[in-house]
Amino acid sequence: MEDTRDYLLRIPEFAREKHSLSEAEEFLRDLGCSFPGKVIHVAGTNGKGSVCAFLSSILTASGYHVGTFTSPHLTDIRERICLDGEPIEEKTFQDSFKRVRAVWEKWKGKGRSHPTFFEYLFYMAAVCFDRKQPDFVILEAGMGGRRDVTNVCRPSVCVITSISLDHMAYLGDTVEEIAGEKAGIIKAGVPVVFDGNDRTAAAVIRKAAGEMKADCTDVRDLGLSVKWKGAFPEISMDFCGSRMTALLPFPAGYQVWNGAAAVKAAELLGGEIRAQSVSEGLSRARHAGRMEEVRPGFYLDGAHNRDGIRAFCQAASRIASCSGKKVRLLFSAVSDKEYGRMAEEILEELKPEEIFLAHMESDRGLSAAELTGAFKGASCPVRCFSAVREALACALTSRGEGLLFAAGSLYFVGELKECLKEERI
Repeated sequence: MEDTRDYLLRIPEFAREKHSLSEAEEFLRDLGCSFPGKVIHVAGTNGKGSVCAFLSSILTASGYHVGTFTSPHLTDIRERICLDGEPIEEKTFQDSFKRVRAVWEKWKGKGRSHPTFFEYLFYMAAVCFDRKQPDFVILEAGMGGRRDVTNVCRPSVCVITSISLDHMAYLGDTVEEIAGEKAGIIKAGVPVVFDGNDRTAAAVIRKAAGEMKADCTDVRDLGLSVKWKGAFPEISMDFCGSRMTALLPFPAGYQVWNGAAAVKAAELLGGEIRAQSVSEGLSRARHAGRMEEVRPGFYLDGAHNRDGIRAFCQAASRIASCSGKKVRLLFSAVSDKEYGRMAEEILEELKPEEIFLAHMESDRGLSAAELTGAFKGASCPVRCFSAVREALACALTSRGEGLLFAAGSLYFVGELKECLKEERI
């Protein structure tokens, strides 16, 4: 089992060349796999994972079997491939790995290059779903959309979540360019649900949908109403001719639009999906590392770009306002993100009482000096640690009866979760 995981985690060291969609289609043919059931393809900058979690929960509550392929994982690679909301069994994981490995060995003999880490796991998901035959498959695109390996699918519905600047080195320097890459998942005649949070991005998506003769719906135009029950939003909206109301299980305003996108996508799928099942599915949804309360008053959120951090700060501020407690922050980030701007947002919007910075084990993790430099303008105490474990232990001790939030990177959240497994912390 460890050999399988070690092999997968080493792939980025020797396989960085993305393959074309035609090559991906060829690999799937050699695997003898196609995606069963109806496929929902989800792309965007922020909120993809949440939409996938909401959709999976809605469809499961409706009595369907659901496969999901998402990224990244937090503590176990199997989290990326789930059936009915649970990671695939170890035996299925191992069998899927071996089947993909066998096809790769044949490709290697023809002088082909190795699949990337993301591609390899996508092929494993294809093997798993081909074997288990779920009624629906939810595919979360990786970094982009147009050239992403998941774009080989033939979906029943496409969903594009909020779009903002991220991964500029790969997707473009402007929101318009990034939106163009995300809109690349749109297929001829396939309905599109999108979050028109940005006017420029929305225009790009509408234009792409028009060119593909695909009906498109902006969730911001759905006549959604929101009430707040403490820090938790309750949404009400139309679903198949009736009104659906659900209390979302995440204390974050941005989840309103992710939930709405999932509801509209479920409506477009048709089938035996009732408003009551949608309400139950939304309220039961779980998404680790997204404003997740792992201990009383301690929240983990994987916000990792400027817009994500802004939304995180708004949610954390609402929680603090409802509780009347002071806020402390745990933060770390990877070096290819706009961590300086993220720090600015935190200092301006959240105004924590104390900040704890941690250097992650990842090679991409910011150094202690870079982390400290990002928060040099802070008016509160800032403490920097060479290890996540040390930062976590100190933050938990220092917070007293106050609130503690951790943000900056999903990889950071994963490390924190590993540390929390130990009884000493």
